[in-house]
Amino acid sequence: MLAAEVCLDLCLAPLDPHELYRYLGYPAHATPAPRVAERIAQAAAGALPALRPQGTYAVYRVARRTARSICLGQVTISGSVGKYLDHSDRAAVFVVTAGVEISHLAKAATADGDAFTAWVRDAAGSWAAEAAADALMLRIRRHLGEKQELTLRYSPGYCGMTIGNQQKLFRLVDAEAVGVTLMPSLLMHPLKSISGLVGLAPAEFVGRYLSPCDRCPRTGCHMRR
Repeated sequence: MLAAEVCLDLCLAPLDPHELYRYLGYPAHATPAPRVAERIAQAAAGALPALRPQGTYAVYRVARRTARSICLGQVTISGSVGKYLDHSDRAAVFVVTAGVEISHLAKAATADGDAFTAWVRDAAGSWAAEAAADALMLRIRRHLGEKQELTLRYSPGYCGMTIGNQQKLFRLVDAEAVGVTLMPSLLMHPLKSISGLVGLAPAEFVGRYLSPCDRCPRTGCHMRR
């Protein structure tokens, strides 16, 4: 391990309503009717105080790489991520979370029979986890060398990495430092958490893709950017 950091109070960017609409399942460029948008805004405003964005990362030198694997420390991550990080000399393993309270709020709304508010609170938690990852990338950027950039980030279950790689990632980063644990199902607790890899690579090889979706064959996915 070359470097590591635990961030217990990540600063999130302001919530963009259009980003929230995407997590609510609205198609790209679609917006809800004004009356529905107002209800969404009210439910989201009530959810924001429950967010507890935290994150941690560990930076490793890439010991070995093939098109279908990448070795960090003594751990080999398998999948297309080896190809996606093909120019990276180092990689950061990260875990971020929005905390458990937002999920509790969503469940409480469901128990009260308010499915709409539960729906919005759940989407707000998903947005916050992604925003926490964005905030953590700003911390990882401090480790970039001259003329280097961060690659896109890749997570188990997507981008050619099976969900089984979760166990390997958790061996490489202290997720419990931010209260994230791996359940037997390989889902994380709190549920509104993200784990993954990001490469540190020459800037000339970064930027060919705007998002991981550009390299994903699931063209019909409603979350596609």
